Amino acid sequence: MKNKNFLKIAVLSVFFVQMGVGTITPAIANIAAAFPDVPFTTLLLVSTLAVLMSVPATLISGRIAGTVVKYKTLMIIGMILFVGGGVAPYFMATSSFTAILAVRAIFGIGLGIVTPLGGALIIAFFDGEVRAQMMGFSNVIANVGGILFQLLGGMAAGIAWQYAFLPHALGLITLILILFLPEPPAAPVPNAGEAKPKLPGSVFGFALAIFLIMALIYPMLVNMSTIIAVSGMGGAAEAALVLTMFTIGGMVGGLIFAKVFSIFNKNSLAVGLALLAIAMASIGFGSSIAFMYIGTTIAGIGFAFIIPTVFMDLGAAVHPSQMPTASGIVMASMNIGGFCSAYIFAFLGAIMGMTDSIKFPFYVSMTLFAVAAVAYLFVKPKQSSVPQSE
Repeated sequence: MKNKNFLKIAVLSVFFVQMGVGTITPAIANIAAAFPDVPFTTLLLVSTLAVLMSVPATLISGRIAGTVVKYKTLMIIGMILFVGGGVAPYFMATSSFTAILAVRAIFGIGLGIVTPLGGALIIAFFDGEVRAQMMGFSNVIANVGGILFQLLGGMAAGIAWQYAFLPHALGLITLILILFLPEPPAAPVPNAGEAKPKLPGSVFGFALAIFLIMALIYPMLVNMSTIIAVSGMGGAAEAALVLTMFTIGGMVGGLIFAKVFSIFNKNSLAVGLALLAIAMASIGFGSSIAFMYIGTTIAGIGFAFIIPTVFMDLGAAVHPSQMPTASGIVMASMNIGGFCSAYIFAFLGAIMGMTDSIKFPFYVSMTLFAVAAVAYLFVKPKQSSVPQSE
């Protein structure tokens, strides 16, 4: 029992660092003040470059995990890069901004290596209701990590901008735990002469869905402070609290996911989409700070239903040996969706003459989430009959 509990803790620790990219977000203004000659769009690369570098690393990690390279080896390499690249700027206060971007790229590669492995480990080690519980708990731990990294980053930035990078050292906790993590049992391989199983088309369907969902959610994350300020609802402090409710909603959703999944099964995805539609409506049509709080909280719960459901469905649809690859494709799509969001809505706003409406993205998101929720009830990805791990 003790070994089983440690296994759960060690696997969940992988999710603890998944939102570590947001650690320095509260310090952007401080970093800008330290590098006044760097254009602001270039300065934002200190955050976005890590996300971009994580995408190819995620795809490669998912492809080679458990086949070319052991899970444990990949996770150790990833966490060393995460901690080393994450903390390095603290020691580079007098270095050039280009040098700082270089180590941020290393940090992003480390994060990308680790990102697809958590879901694959849950599928490999756990079955049935325990698997659903672990998928739910993974969201809780990821959100707790996100809050802690960002909170400590903001507090540290109050001392000096370079101190905001020190909280990345929390990744040492994950690194130590995975040193004692057993290697997952080898997935069954085809016998000699048998064709290697092909990756089901549903994997790319889920990847596209996650790309679009993330693109539709992202305006809430980046525009909330502007909406609150322009509407006279408050300032930066209020915006921070409103966005914190998205994380808290995600924690609540993660805690109750196993129960929700036992009731709705695959339709849990439709429930999540419906909640996101309600959340976007609350923000889009709301005229007070209360509606912003309600919207972000419901969005957090809905998103916490969607991600675990996708991974549960992936685990049922693909051959066990393909799970890391499938996980990598989906996680990479999520990051790309967030990056492309602003360009998608800028294009839609231009062709629809809505470039001046700050709430235009929420009307679009509300409509598409509602349509998707109904459509998913009638059109579900087909599940492949593949051998699952014992």
